[in-house]
Amino acid sequence: MMSTAPRLCPHCHREVRPQSRFCPHCGQGLGTTAADPNLLNGGNYRIIRSLTRGGMGQVFLAEDLRAFDRPCIVKQMIEYYDPSDPEERRRAQERFEEEGRTLASLNHPGVPKIYSFFAENGRFYIVMEYVEGENLETYVTHIDDNGTVVRPVRRLQQEEVLRAIIQVARILEYLHTQPRPVVHQDIKPANLILERQLGYARLVDFGTARVEIPPGAAPGNGQRASIYGTDGYAPPEQYQGKPVPRSDVFALAATAYHLLTDDDPREHPFKFPRLADLPHELRATLERALRTDPNERITAAELYAALETLATPSRTLEAFTFPGGVQIRSVGALPALVDEHWDAARSFLYNGDFQRWLRDINRHDLVVAADEIIKEEPNHDAGLEHFVRVVDPGLPKPVVTVDPPAINLGSIARESALIRRVTVLNTTRGYSLARVSASQPWIEVFPAALNLWASIPADVRVQVRAEGLPFRSRQHGEVTIEAPDQDPIVIPVTAQVSLTREVWRLIRRALRGAIPEAWRSATSAWRRLARVASSIRRPFAVAPWLLWIVWLALAAAIGAGLYYLPPFLEGLSAFGLVLRRPQVWADYVAPMLLGPPFLVSAGWLVTVFLVLVIATVAGAVRGVWKSFFR
Repeated sequence: MMSTAPRLCPHCHREVRPQSRFCPHCGQGLGTTAADPNLLNGGNYRIIRSLTRGGMGQVFLAEDLRAFDRPCIVKQMIEYYDPSDPEERRRAQERFEEEGRTLASLNHPGVPKIYSFFAENGRFYIVMEYVEGENLETYVTHIDDNGTVVRPVRRLQQEEVLRAIIQVARILEYLHTQPRPVVHQDIKPANLILERQLGYARLVDFGTARVEIPPGAAPGNGQRASIYGTDGYAPPEQYQGKPVPRSDVFALAATAYHLLTDDDPREHPFKFPRLADLPHELRATLERALRTDPNERITAAELYAALETLATPSRTLEAFTFPGGVQIRSVGALPALVDEHWDAARSFLYNGDFQRWLRDINRHDLVVAADEIIKEEPNHDAGLEHFVRVVDPGLPKPVVTVDPPAINLGSIARESALIRRVTVLNTTRGYSLARVSASQPWIEVFPAALNLWASIPADVRVQVRAEGLPFRSRQHGEVTIEAPDQDPIVIPVTAQVSLTREVWRLIRRALRGAIPEAWRSATSAWRRLARVASSIRRPFAVAPWLLWIVWLALAAAIGAGLYYLPPFLEGLSAFGLVLRRPQVWADYVAPMLLGPPFLVSAGWLVTVFLVLVIATVAGAVRGVWKSFFR
């Protein structure tokens, strides 16, 4: 067995050519001693062969010479310090020993035992139990270290995948509940091994497991593992050097996605386009585990509970049926279907349908929560939103936006009411009750509360009362929209009363009052004149001879007037006629014959004109008075 072992550098323990005199990796001389270069830790471990090499160091299959040549795994850890700096080297040594003790204290059947950890020639090593079996990467299409596409030996059935993922979720639950939670940081199919004998899933390669990532490290290259885990499986916060226990949940969900769909997430990190191909409840569970915000992500225990329900072979759990015939048997898919069938779900909650189903599946905690919500929350929409957040605390919160973001009225007059509308929209999901308020007494808003369902816009009427605003100074106010779990949205309102616009407003106001009233007065006067004319005309219609008497009387009056015309009136002219005293009796004939109808017509026209003018002016004055002082 040892005859096939490669020659290793005694300093950095990397493979070198048999005839090399110097190590091409570290530059140290290989020497000519007969010491076995494959021995580590003072001869306690003998390297058999190299298994993998990646961003976190090199992994060897070795023999523990102290335990009857027991097979074991020796992992050489990558350096995170400057070897020339003694202080950095000391801190790295302390950190490695502390993490090594934490890993060695683990005791779970799904976690390989940690036998030992040691430092040699400036490098750190960790010795682990060797697990025989196939890693799950052999069951998916993947690219090996040489860049070759490798097809799976066979695809795992959904039940097999769920069983393995559930077992690993239980392992993570154990790791994350330690006094010092252990974050694996590199969960992927290649690090999950199905034991050859029992078929139990084991989580291996704890070389990256730690509480934090050292500063100054670089991301992975998209294929190989690094201190950030493996691209496609590692969550966003891990690239920021802030891993948390839920980071492993993301990686495990990405692994489940790869196993179920054979779509390699390394080809499109943070995107899982084939989730829609999975059954509804399974898809909803994985979506909750793949949320980018770790605070909204489910825990390993919640992932285990949700998947265990789906993996129950008998499927004896009661199903809840939504409109359209969609059925669910676990609460994992409940929030998504509630958002899809909001109106029906609201009645399901307040009529007790959800509670009856939850009792059937033994979720009495949610039954109690639902009963308390119904008792305390009269708003059915707010109660339903509260309930789905109890079911899934990591649900995205409703996000409220407004349009327009500001109201600038510019130069205005002292109008009684200037109205603008603001559209408020819940752009995400669920329901939110927003409160609307104004900061100034000259701003009024309606309504004061908005019911905001997803993607359904609601309008707020903003009314500006400018009657009491001062001239020429710019006025500032605010309309505030407050929604739960979101910073208040402040809409600035600005306006300036213009003297020119105010004068023009007053003119328009006066005209609006004067013109209708003047028209009414003129038409009323015209009707009175018509009645007077009708009264004058009536006796002449009954006795036509009266016309001749009036004519003769007017003719006699004209003749007498011309005969006794005062000297100071002579020479007056009108309509091209000159007033003169006739010299002969023949000059009296034309005025006496044509004068009566001319005088009657002129007198009537002058009377009509004066009456209409006086009535119109009086009506206009009355209209202006009413417009301003009514």
